[in-house]
Amino acid sequence: MSQDLTFIRNELKGFKEVDSPFDLKKGKYVKYITIKDGEEYFYTGGKYKRMGDNKVFLEAKPSSCILQIKDKMGNITYSTKIFTEDDKLETCNKDKEEYEKIIETQQRIIETMSEKIKNHSIVINEAYEKNKKYEEIIKKLMDERNR
Repeated sequence: MSQDLTFIRNELKGFKEVDSPFDLKKGKYVKYITIKDGEEYFYTGGKYKRMGDNKVFLEAKPSSCILQIKDKMGNITYSTKIFTEDDKLETCNKDKEEYEKIIETQQRIIETMSEKIKNHSIVINEAYEKNKKYEEIIKKLMDERNR
């Protein structure tokens, strides 16, 4: 449990706030901010197990957190802020790794093709030079024959 904002920011990297406890998935890590003794505290939580009557049960201590605090009239006076692992971030990381592998493969292909183009360019230049020499020889022979 903490009120240190720097600690809380670091702990919530890779997490997103959920609007409803029904958005939680079993086995996903849950962190939350709730009220205790009139002050808000951050809890590092644990893995989500299940929901109960106005509670979320976790595989950690404390093993549950109250979702809403109500007054005697039933009015909600406080709602716990719940955070869970960001699935999009996991997907992005998987996609990123896949894209990096693709890029590495493409880079190797580009390097191989560049080397082949360079070698072919040398061969083409040599053939061009030979062709130029042969054209000059043929031109000389034609000139000598026409004389």
